[in-house]
Formats: sequence, C-alpha cells, structure tokens
Amino acid sequence: MKPAKNPKCPSCNSEEFITKPNRYDILKFGDNKFDVVKSEFTEDKYKIFCRECGDEVNKKSSVKNNKIILKT
Repeated sequence: MKPAKNPKCPSCNSEEFITKPNRYDILKFGDNKFDVVKSEFTEDKYKIFCRECGDEVNKKSSVKNNKIILKT
C-alpha cells in the first residue's frame, strides 16, 4: 500500500477519523478488561468525519487522490 500524501485533516491536522452512522463492537471480557473481537457496521453506507473537528471527509475523492479531501 502506498502511503497517503497527506493523511491529516486539512481543517485541524488531526490524524483520527470516525464513521457515522456508527458501528458496533463485539466484546469479550478477560484479563480484567474488555477486548474488541469484531466490529460491524450497522449499515452498508456510512460517512467519515474528522474525530477532532467533525468535518466530513469525501471518501471517494480522498481515495482517488491519495490524500484527505473534505466535502464542501
């Protein structure tokens, strides 16, 4: 996989992104903690947002241009 030209949010420089509608995690408890066994999306279509500032990412343009591009 080729590294992204700019893997950060253009608005706030964050490197973390979240999905919405969200997904749910399947957890198992062991060693005094919960571990994520599997994550599943609640719907086939989802949106991606910057975790820090909340701006929506244009997934199709980002993949095509190999950098984070926000929706306008």
